[in-house]
Amino acid sequence: MTKPDMIDDFCDTQSDTVRMVKIGVASAIYLASLWLIIAVQNDVLKDMHQGWTLGLMLVAAIMVIIISTLWLSALDITSSSDEPVAPRTRRARNVLVWSCVLGAAISVIFYLWPGDDWASIDMMSNGPIPASLAIVLAVIYVVGMIYSCLGWAKNIDEHERASINAGLYGAFLIYGILAPAWWILERASLVPDQDPMIMYTLVLTLFAAIWTYKRGT
Repeated sequence: MTKPDMIDDFCDTQSDTVRMVKIGVASAIYLASLWLIIAVQNDVLKDMHQGWTLGLMLVAAIMVIIISTLWLSALDITSSSDEPVAPRTRRARNVLVWSCVLGAAISVIFYLWPGDDWASIDMMSNGPIPASLAIVLAVIYVVGMIYSCLGWAKNIDEHERASINAGLYGAFLIYGILAPAWWILERASLVPDQDPMIMYTLVLTLFAAIWTYKRGT
């Protein structure tokens, strides 16, 4: 290998390492922000002063929005480039946009659902909700996710599919290790009860991080 080749390889490795660190830091901040919102809505921080709680919630919400926007930009979903885009790529992007719209719609329906005690319902908590709302949201989520997953899988190319497979494998591996270990320790009262939303956000964030990283390699 010649000296210029060695320099190029070093620069590529350095750039790749920097990108990995950026994705890792962004994922950690994203998870911390989501978990803070979940903790507040499950009254974990009920002893904290209300002003501090509201401030932390605001910062967490802003960080979630910023990192979500950066993630969509990294995946070229929000790109305004004039370069031509293949029809399959455009359809795959549209499925991701549709998924974001679906998530936003579920949130809007959740908080606008009529009820006598709607103000006390928190989306990210484990508290009870009306049966009618649960059925509607479950149907929308299941149908929407099946449609999105099938539409996405149909339109992605080989590189995208390999990146997704890496993300799925990594996320499932973490879930397969952590969920049973947490369950065992929980039974011995060594750790708090396993929260489904904590595990859900962890698995999805890890999937998105690995997918984003592999997509750029």
